[in-house]
Amino acid sequence: MAGIIGYGVYIPRYRLEQKEAAMPWGSWSPGEKSVCGMDEDVVTMAAEAMDKAINHAGIDPAQVGAIHIGTTSSPYIEQYVAPILAEILGLQPETTMIDYSGSLNALANALLGCLDAIAAKRIKCGIVIGAEDRATAPGADGDATFGAGAVAMVIGTTGTIADFEGLHTYSTYFLDRWHAVTDSWVSNWNDYRFDREYGYQKHVAEACKGLVSKLGKTGQDYTYAVFPQPDDRIAALPAKDLGVPRESLAPAISSTLGDLGSCSVFISLAGILDKAKPGETILLASYGSGASNAMSLIVRTQIGRKRKRVVPLEKYIARKQYITYTSYLRLREHLKRAPY
Repeated sequence: MAGIIGYGVYIPRYRLEQKEAAMPWGSWSPGEKSVCGMDEDVVTMAAEAMDKAINHAGIDPAQVGAIHIGTTSSPYIEQYVAPILAEILGLQPETTMIDYSGSLNALANALLGCLDAIAAKRIKCGIVIGAEDRATAPGADGDATFGAGAVAMVIGTTGTIADFEGLHTYSTYFLDRWHAVTDSWVSNWNDYRFDREYGYQKHVAEACKGLVSKLGKTGQDYTYAVFPQPDDRIAALPAKDLGVPRESLAPAISSTLGDLGSCSVFISLAGILDKAKPGETILLASYGSGASNAMSLIVRTQIGRKRKRVVPLEKYIARKQYITYTSYLRLREHLKRAPY
């Protein structure tokens, strides 16, 4: 099976303390989140991550046969973002260009699509990109917690730093959060325990159980476990169901970068790959809208040879500049000056 040849991330410099956004509305939220600057958006962040992934992989962009992007934050309802990124790379019109959206599982689905194209021998190499800056409104769900960031992975069969050993999907009809076309923000039922236990925990655990059963493994067989992080504590729930030791869980990032949506698990994966050693194994699962894709990876020897070319996640986490909630509202265009 194919694997990751190279990867890259991008996190904006601006940070907002989550309590600053929560307290005006009678709430509280710990930690901080990343915020796009005036000249940053989903497309610019995706382009930054893509450039770093290509550089880390050490390939000629002409080798890319497909470009897939997964996001719930596209600036368009009817228009692709992938061709914009293809233009930046100078790809040929024959390159497959697809946007995946509609769920926080979008980026994982984009990755599965690329792996399927490689398995079918339609392409030799593809690039999968995720970028999030999800819609919210003052006082709405996510105003204090939704962060911004992007991640990209070059996928292929030659020169891989980590190979996919197996995949398993678990999907049901489950409505926990949604973004209607008539709304400018994400909505939910405000029943977080129901969402957590019957949505996130159940689907991630079942997807992983199906995967480890296929591979004849257990949760304890993995060096690392990487799950989405809408908050710092939730990943421990499916880990407990799977028998994954707490020390094997990827470090928390939601209290430093916020909830990164479909990118969360893959940005977390990048942080693991920054330090992973050959032979180590990674259990990864995505989640969104009642669907989870579980993946098993094994780290290869190429990871050490390419490490000098990667910009580590820790560098982006450390690079920050705090802004006020008022500045944040202006950046989001929720606070506008009178036209006179």
